[in-house]
Amino acid sequence: MNIVQKIILISLCSVFLCACQTDKQIEGSSYALAVDAGSRLQPKKVVPVPMPGQLMPINNREPKQLVGENAIDEANKKSLKQPKSGGYINSIMTFDYMQGALYQVYAAPLNVTDIQFQNGEHIVAVGAGDTTRWLVSKTYSGIGATRQEHLLVKPTDEGLVNNLVVTTDLRTYHMMLRSTPKTYMASVTWRYPNSDNLITNFEDVPGDSDTEIGSEIDVNQMTFNYDIKLVKGPKPDWFPKIVFNDTNKTYIKFTSNAQEAPSLLIGNTKSNQITNFRVQGNYYVIDKVVEQALLRGGPGNQSVVQISMKKK
Repeated sequence: MNIVQKIILISLCSVFLCACQTDKQIEGSSYALAVDAGSRLQPKKVVPVPMPGQLMPINNREPKQLVGENAIDEANKKSLKQPKSGGYINSIMTFDYMQGALYQVYAAPLNVTDIQFQNGEHIVAVGAGDTTRWLVSKTYSGIGATRQEHLLVKPTDEGLVNNLVVTTDLRTYHMMLRSTPKTYMASVTWRYPNSDNLITNFEDVPGDSDTEIGSEIDVNQMTFNYDIKLVKGPKPDWFPKIVFNDTNKTYIKFTSNAQEAPSLLIGNTKSNQITNFRVQGNYYVIDKVVEQALLRGGPGNQSVVQISMKKK
């Protein structure tokens, strides 16, 4: 083979090799394009974005339960009902009755605390932890339908703590007694969720008018948020026993021994006017909610009693 033939052969081989390399490049490029196209056609993976609060740690642990004496102390602490200024009507502290509640009563040596029960409610038994240094006696007021039983409580010294359990034919009362040097509660009573005490306290009168009052009261809306204050003269026998409203009407209850029917004025001592009302048994019934009112005696009795709704 001469030199020319060798040169021609080498050139042909070079061309063949270049062609093969180009085919491989084209083939590789096509594969890359196909893979890229395929990746674009595949759906993208969706990564959820947590909303606020979704990444908070889950607390599967239950609240720690107290046991033994700690559980008892905590329960007694939560159930203790203290006297508050908004619960007073004159010197009588009126608690809202709740079954199982503990009512705190403050007493003082040489002073008597009068614990009053619902009219017609009869005391069955009285139990006290300390019966030596605390004097507890039973009495009553009124007769017939107005009979009301009382417990008179007096400590012999200051700084004493006692508990008192009273069972009646209607309910059970649990009280915590504490004696102080001078501060004492003159009187304690209760109002009841179903207001049955107000319905059963109605006096029997001709026409059974009190039963009519009981049927017209909306007991679910009753409020006793009133102050009753003597502003002039001696305390009259018609001094109101209780005042309440049911968001539609106002009711003023008097004692059964009242010898005089006072006049009723809506307003205060500076500005007032006569208003219409109905007399039903021992009640004045005003067909609206009264915020301020005055009761005035007749010519022979210049006493004035002011009735005011307490400010919240």
